[in-house]
Amino acid sequence: MQILRIANTIYIQEYMKKILLPIFIISVLFIFLFLGMNYTGKNLASISGLITTFVTINPLEVNVSAPAEVEVNKAFQVKVEIINKGEEGIENGTGEIFLPPELVLVKKDPVQRIGVIRGKKEKKISWAVKGIETGNHIIIVSVSGELKGDLISAEGSRMVEVIEFFPRGKARGWLQNLFGFFQEWFKF
Repeated sequence: MQILRIANTIYIQEYMKKILLPIFIISVLFIFLFLGMNYTGKNLASISGLITTFVTINPLEVNVSAPAEVEVNKAFQVKVEIINKGEEGIENGTGEIFLPPELVLVKKDPVQRIGVIRGKKEKKISWAVKGIETGNHIIIVSVSGELKGDLISAEGSRMVEVIEFFPRGKARGWLQNLFGFFQEWFKF
């Protein structure tokens, strides 16, 4: 039985020398010769030509402006400035506004076509929006386009506080007097 094991081990060793070792050597030669192996001289080697990565720097900048406080159920303007900081034009530009349920568009579609934004230039778009519930709400605008065939995009945002409006006069004065009374009486 032991002779059979020794013979089997010798057969496996011979198989590795005759079959697997040449396959390994051919594989290493293939990497060095055909894939452009570069040797730096410091025990470091790099394979060039296998992976190529292109990085596109996004030249888009989006600035969103709107009033900090707006009155409930009154329309206000959300203005967007789109800046192309790059040298080349951005084609097929579009802008899209995203609103929480407490804010609604007055007339326009949420998506606006911008077209071409030339290098080192800016374009402006706007939407009319109305707040239907009080509170702090975030407006987000996303702008996208094509630069050298690659899709690029940028976003901007603005927080708006929708408030109830109290007109100046008797009602507001009465409310302020009541509040002042409680502050003085309860010392808060």
